[in-house]
Amino acid sequence: MIETVELTKTFNSRGWSVEALKGVNFKADRNSITALVGPNGAGKTTLIKIISTLMLPTSGNAYIDGLDVVSHAKEVRKKIGLVTVSDRLMYFRLTGLDNLVFYGALYNMGLSEARSRARELLETVGLGEWGDQPIMHYSTGMLRRLAIARALMHDPDIVLLDEPTLGIDTSSSRRVRQLVRRLATGRTIVLTSHLMNEIEELANNIYLIKSGIVISSGTPAEISSIAGQFAEALVPTDNITSEMEKFVLKYENGRALIRGPKDKISLLTRDYTEVDPTLEDAYILLVGESNADFRPYQIKRGGAWGREHTL
Repeated sequence: MIETVELTKTFNSRGWSVEALKGVNFKADRNSITALVGPNGAGKTTLIKIISTLMLPTSGNAYIDGLDVVSHAKEVRKKIGLVTVSDRLMYFRLTGLDNLVFYGALYNMGLSEARSRARELLETVGLGEWGDQPIMHYSTGMLRRLAIARALMHDPDIVLLDEPTLGIDTSSSRRVRQLVRRLATGRTIVLTSHLMNEIEELANNIYLIKSGIVISSGTPAEISSIAGQFAEALVPTDNITSEMEKFVLKYENGRALIRGPKDKISLLTRDYTEVDPTLEDAYILLVGESNADFRPYQIKRGGAWGREHTL
């Protein structure tokens, strides 16, 4: 189990200070998948790094199975497996098998044990037939699955996955999602993602984070229900205010397809269709969009990007 209590992290440099985490209380149970969801810069990766002992908190506490991640860092590291968003901890001239054996050795495994475990994990992640090939020949999706295998070499109770499907194709994403579901049995899984359909498919519980603060938490159904009554409508582009722009799905021929709270849509038009809110609808309502970073769903939903690139 993972638990944080009033966790904070402040980054200081010459002339500036940034509060990345502001009193975060977070919990992830065994046999479950817990998702951290929020825009870039929300604090998700910072939280993952503190939990995995890669970064010290400014204040507050984080616990892994009751062990404080600061005072018992060595013991905590034995319990966790980590896959980062830009995982480059592989040797590209070595085979997939040799890479895993190397990391097994770092966990004090004997050669025979490490090779056996590596072969087992290569099969688990669907890379059995590629295990003897140098990983310089692997696709991005294959490398992501190999990174997950590496994180599992010491059979950790807790697996932390920072955007595990980022930058890989649809087929590879499906393989990774299937793998993550299997891993949840007997383990605590924490993942971050910007893909709402992925979160809905995988997560038992969700924490929405914005500007270092947990603004909501619950099951996917509970988060979706927070959105209340939603509606869709086509309205003239000129009627879209800056407040409503985050609810725009797309712009076309001088009109905007908008999906948002029914009470706000009804102020723009009487011609609307009521719809059931999704997790993405709740996310847009509660978190909104950030001007600080480009994110994939900006293209999907339109927003400022859509206005600037209307054909």
